Amino acid sequence: MKKTPLILTIVAAVVLAAAVVWYSGRREAAPPREAAPGSAPAPAVPRTIPAFSLSDVSGNRVDSSVFRGKPAVINFFATWCPPCREEIPGFVAVYDKYKGRGIELVGISLDTDTRGSLPAFVMANRIAYRILLGNIDTVKAFAWGSAIPATFFIGRDGEIKNVHVGFIDRDTLEREVQKLL
Repeated sequence: MKKTPLILTIVAAVVLAAAVVWYSGRREAAPPREAAPGSAPAPAVPRTIPAFSLSDVSGNRVDSSVFRGKPAVINFFATWCPPCREEIPGFVAVYDKYKGRGIELVGISLDTDTRGSLPAFVMANRIAYRILLGNIDTVKAFAWGSAIPATFFIGRDGEIKNVHVGFIDRDTLEREVQKLL
């Protein structure tokens, strides 16, 4: 018996299985769960920013109460996530442009195995906004599921104004930030 048909069958089965896994992951992440203008976010997402206390990359504890009264953007990401890495330059540019107007931009890293390389990642990407070390409790509190990247837009009143699950381009990010200001 020739090995070629057997190998092709195995490769086809692996590709099919990978496609099914990829598609089911895309269904969870797309379309983005964005609230229509003037409406509340999707029902699973809390109406207000959940309470949390997380460490930053330097080991300092940061409590969610520091964001009270400020417009904030909270982005869940991981260094191993390609769309997360791709959107970071836009976050850096938007933060640099609007930080003087009081916007708080926070990255919550969901890295586990790669957490030790997070400070170098922050430096290499010139990230000047706050980076916190997330955990499963924080993911559960925000209740969007687990697809990343996920970005929450929070008004001065502490209400979640919009949620975007999946890659967000710089122009869309900037428009959402302008709505908060």
